[in-house]
Amino acid sequence: MPTEEELGSMETRIAAASTGAWVPVLETRGATGGASCIQIAPATAVEDDEIYLSRFTNGEQVQVSPDLQLDADLDFIASARQDMPRLIAEVRRLRALLRGDSDRRHAAFVALRELGRSQDYRDRADAGRGLAAFADMQEAPGPLLELVLDPGDTFVTRVTAEAVLRRRDRIGLTIVASALAVADWSHSEWIHTAVREVFGIFSEERDSAIQLCEEMLQDPDDRVALGARQLHEALADINPVLRPA
Repeated sequence: MPTEEELGSMETRIAAASTGAWVPVLETRGATGGASCIQIAPATAVEDDEIYLSRFTNGEQVQVSPDLQLDADLDFIASARQDMPRLIAEVRRLRALLRGDSDRRHAAFVALRELGRSQDYRDRADAGRGLAAFADMQEAPGPLLELVLDPGDTFVTRVTAEAVLRRRDRIGLTIVASALAVADWSHSEWIHTAVREVFGIFSEERDSAIQLCEEMLQDPDDRVALGARQLHEALADINPVLRPA
C-alpha cells in the first residue's frame, strides 16, 4: 500500500507531465501509413504535439509499424496519464472511509466499555454482548475478561462468556480460557454452562473448538495454557446433538 508521501510523489510527476488527455494513435488499431505515437494535444490543434517512442529488441531497433508490443506499451503509457490521477483519488477516498469507520468503531467500543462499568448488572450484561463483537481490538480482552469474571452478578458472566464463545474463534476461546484459569467455583460453573450452550448442538463446531484449545495448550502465557486445558476438558465432555450424516 503506497504511503501518503509516495502518493504525493506520484502527483508531482503527473503535474510535471504534459497536460491534456493523452491519446494513443496506434497503427495496430487504425493504420495510417505512419508510425504509432501518443497525441497530447487536442485534435483541433494547428500543429501536432505528439510523442514517438522507439523499442529495441536484442539491441535492434524496431523500425516498422505496426508493432504489437510497441503499440501495447504506448497504449499503457498514454492511458496512465488519465488513469493515475483517478487511482490516487480512489486510494485517498477509501482511506478516508477506513479512517471514519475506525473512528466510529473505536467510539462504539469506548461507549460499551463505559456501559460495562455500570452499577446495573443488566447494563453490564448488555456491554458484554456488545463488546464480544469488538474482541479483536487490542483494548478489548481486558474489559471482556472483567465482565466474564463479574464480581457482582454471575448472569453477566454467563451472558458475556456465551457472546465471546459464539465468535467461535481463538480470540473468544482465549478470553474464556483466561477467565477459567482464575475463576472461583461459582464463576467456573456458569462459564461451563455457557460452553455447553454454545457448543452442544453441532459436532463440527465443538470439534473445531477442541482443535483450537489444543493449539492454545502451547500458548506462552501460562494462564491461557492452564485455562485452555480446562476448556478442552469441558468441550470433550459435551455430546453434541447433531453430527454429520
